[in-house]
Amino acid sequence: MSFSSDTPKFRVAICGAGIGGLVLAVTIGKFANRDIQVDLYEAHDSITTIGAGIMISPRITDVLEALGLYEEISHFLKKPRASSHEQLRKSDIPEGGFEWFSPIVGLGNPVHRQHLIDILKRHIPSSCTVHFNKRLTNYTKLSTGSLILHFADESSDNTDVLIGADGIRSSVRKTFFETIDGDLVDPSKIGHYIDPSWTGTLMYRAVVPVEKLLETDPNATTLEDFIVVSLRESGHDGQE
Repeated sequence: MSFSSDTPKFRVAICGAGIGGLVLAVTIGKFANRDIQVDLYEAHDSITTIGAGIMISPRITDVLEALGLYEEISHFLKKPRASSHEQLRKSDIPEGGFEWFSPIVGLGNPVHRQHLIDILKRHIPSSCTVHFNKRLTNYTKLSTGSLILHFADESSDNTDVLIGADGIRSSVRKTFFETIDGDLVDPSKIGHYIDPSWTGTLMYRAVVPVEKLLETDPNATTLEDFIVVSLRESGHDGQE
């Protein structure tokens, strides 16, 4: 994953080695060949992910095919039966709900996040260098237009373009709004753009082993069909 050819024409830094950062690195490597050097900075000591599944929509399928990744990922996709429809119900309703007609809506197919991450890791281009334990704190812009990146371990690096893929508490976004021209954004609203805020809605996600599900309900619908369960909390009196 190290870059060893002649000096590249352009240098791109990606902050965050999650799904977004990895896909971007793979895309640049595929379409820019070796004309662009990519530096991928990850705050942790490895590339991993948390959470359960992610939906691969028809549009994302097109992107994966263009990147040459879809065939590999397709082995991990849960494909609903041709005769089935997605079924939605609230979590406090044991049965019932309503059918969601997938042939019309085209929701896509779910895949476990870790499977997607593992495939993307295998396709990191040779023009990309991955830097671990590099948590960006801020950056400064030079008069030449290039950027100096400053990390929590007191190291620094330079780049021509910085792309933030560093999550909900993005240091890239924070520095951008803290240094933006006051004529472009009302200074009193900077905190609104920087700080994440709770919308008042909670979402729960989990992966349950099939064996455990069979012990609880041998005839569980989810063993054959794709089920979406809506869980909601108001954040006020707890009633929904």
